Amino acid sequence: MEVLSFISTDENIRITAATAADMSANWTRFCSRVNNGTAETYCDYRSTVSGELKLALPKTNNLAKIGDVDSSVWLNQPPVFYETSKYNVSIELNDISEEPVVLHKLKEVTELFTCIKLGDHHWLLTAPLSFLNEPGIFELSFRYTPRDKAPRIDTFSFRVVSPKLDTKDDYNHILAEINAHYNEIVFQYLTLTLQNLQRGGRSNNDVVWLSIFRNIVGAYVKAVTYIVNRPHLRQTTEVHYSRPDRIKRWTPQMTERFANIKAEKRLDREFFRHEETINTHNTSENRFIKFTLDRIGRRLNSIVATIKAKNAKAKEADKVADSELAELDGYVAALRRLSNSPLLRGLRGEPLHSESMVLQKRTGYAQVYRHWLILQKGIELLEGANAIGVRPIWELYELWCFLKMRQMVADILGLDFANPDEITETPMPMVKPFEDNNQEHIVEYFCADGSKVRLHYQHTYSRRTGEVHTATTENRPDIVLTIIKPDGFELTYLFDAKYRLNDDSRLNKEDREEFDAAKGADTPPSDAINQMHRYRDAIYYGSDKTAHSAKEIIGGYILFPGRGDNDSVRQRYFYKSIESVNIGAFPLLPDASDPQNEGSLLYEFLTKILRTEQAYDHIKDAIPQKGLQYENALASAASDLVLVGYYKTEQLPLILENKLYYVPAALGKGSINLVSGFEKTKYLLLHHSLDRILLRLTGEGPKFFPKTSLEAKGFSPSGDFYLGFEIKSISPVKDIDVSAYQLERKGTQQFSPYFTTIDKIKH
Repeated sequence: MEVLSFISTDENIRITAATAADMSANWTRFCSRVNNGTAETYCDYRSTVSGELKLALPKTNNLAKIGDVDSSVWLNQPPVFYETSKYNVSIELNDISEEPVVLHKLKEVTELFTCIKLGDHHWLLTAPLSFLNEPGIFELSFRYTPRDKAPRIDTFSFRVVSPKLDTKDDYNHILAEINAHYNEIVFQYLTLTLQNLQRGGRSNNDVVWLSIFRNIVGAYVKAVTYIVNRPHLRQTTEVHYSRPDRIKRWTPQMTERFANIKAEKRLDREFFRHEETINTHNTSENRFIKFTLDRIGRRLNSIVATIKAKNAKAKEADKVADSELAELDGYVAALRRLSNSPLLRGLRGEPLHSESMVLQKRTGYAQVYRHWLILQKGIELLEGANAIGVRPIWELYELWCFLKMRQMVADILGLDFANPDEITETPMPMVKPFEDNNQEHIVEYFCADGSKVRLHYQHTYSRRTGEVHTATTENRPDIVLTIIKPDGFELTYLFDAKYRLNDDSRLNKEDREEFDAAKGADTPPSDAINQMHRYRDAIYYGSDKTAHSAKEIIGGYILFPGRGDNDSVRQRYFYKSIESVNIGAFPLLPDASDPQNEGSLLYEFLTKILRTEQAYDHIKDAIPQKGLQYENALASAASDLVLVGYYKTEQLPLILENKLYYVPAALGKGSINLVSGFEKTKYLLLHHSLDRILLRLTGEGPKFFPKTSLEAKGFSPSGDFYLGFEIKSISPVKDIDVSAYQLERKGTQQFSPYFTTIDKIKH
């Protein structure tokens, strides 16, 4: 069915779009996703040439005229383009002298269009267009040459929506939050300030720079051209000493002096001082104009060279269109011509060292100065074809999810980004469409209890990434969270952001029953959850073939923009599976009306794993992917051995500092009776009078220490040889109360070390 028709006022341009998709189903699903009943006024349509627009209205699906016959902007209209559907788009052009072409930044789009000659001066451009996963503003631009007129480019733009989500509000909210972080630590996307550029600094953020440049280049070139034709000149006075016959302008004082000298007959050897006023173009303002041309031209040349180099190696679908490259080359040539103009050719470019009223007020100069500041000092993320907003929304959603988790972890741990002792992070690289971006961003959180948390963005696991790696192909989850407890226990969690949902109309019977019972809580894409299983199987710990069997990735989770209250989500399989196998999904939906409540279930989960003192408490009920069970290596068994030892007051600091407790190795006073399994002793109970402290040992058995070795550590041993038990952590064991324990040895024997079992300590 035909969903759009546009006819220009002179009837020489006709644009139509048709689709075989079920528009009624798309409309119904779209309305259920849009807040505040704004579905019927959700979209704007714009054209650079005026004409008549017809749209297929909802429910009836019949074409109806929108607005006036002679218009170029149609605001607050219903959508007809959905990112889940494919459209046949045609542009019919009449009374043109040569073959027209479609212009787009992606070569793939331009090559989709087929040009058909319908007759003399009559052409048709047609293509099947799909906007999968890329909702937003789409600009359909085409270049053509009307007969007996100059070539021109016209554009028809429209909004592509998603029947899954309210992409308009979600999109703007995501952009606003990302933009808010540009002035913080992570996203240093902004170009350097003017002062940094004067010192020779240079931003590597080419995509943002180029986006801004496209917006200002037309006005910038126009302003510089105006300056070249009507420059600001500075009047200067030059002093000369000349013979009378070479002086053209005489002042009364000079005339009187001439008469006196002539009367004295000294004219043949006298030179007269005179001043000459001239206009010079060598001013600080003109040198600044030359400076901006040099800087912009150099940067643009570098970017164009990078694009061409990447384009030569890129796949056909990813190549930048030839028309786009030609446009950039045109900018380079225009800047070069202006720089070599008679006014600026001989000048040396200089940055501005002081304020100038000429740059602030004079026509041409003020515009150049304004555009220079825009280009160098700031950017706003605006939706449109020349802004960063043309990046697919799924990429921005992935970035936004990382930002939300970055802030959630800090809030849960009570840490401040402004304090480098609490949080440190590496500079965040810009995702560049012209480069292979393999850089990652790492945020590290340092907790008061000695634990550490690492949050990775775009971390790559390969065969060469050290302890945690993959033996097969490279894997790159979006977000990796690693928690390192004070006792050395590590928990690693993988997160992947997917800006997709399962189609509610295509759920299987089991999912449909659960969907209805959960009152419609959205379902994440099943292939994404399957990918988390693959991640967890592929990524493992260990540097050899057997070491990884002891440790693994704890869990993998999808972050998706699903709707549904928390109680409904808790009934879905993808949430219940988190507690059973630690694979599942969390809804994380942008919500401009209540940003504090975004991802409340994810926040709850992060709180659980970040604040649980014993990591095992969180994973004890989960089943590893190998079908085994997690076992708490720190949990006590009734038969675990405990070394009970006495300490003097002055000895305790040395014991804790060196993490070492020693006993005499030979028979005699203070020696210990070894028991079976003493080499696996897990605990050390230190006592002094009524004071008790229970510590964990490494469990690796005692080591032999001579007297001299202990003295080097600050101890004062009386014998010659000792057995030393190494302490794993100086933090007392908290889940075992030792205050009521009665020593099993009395009198003078209580000072001698001995072994017991943990069940006797507990009881």
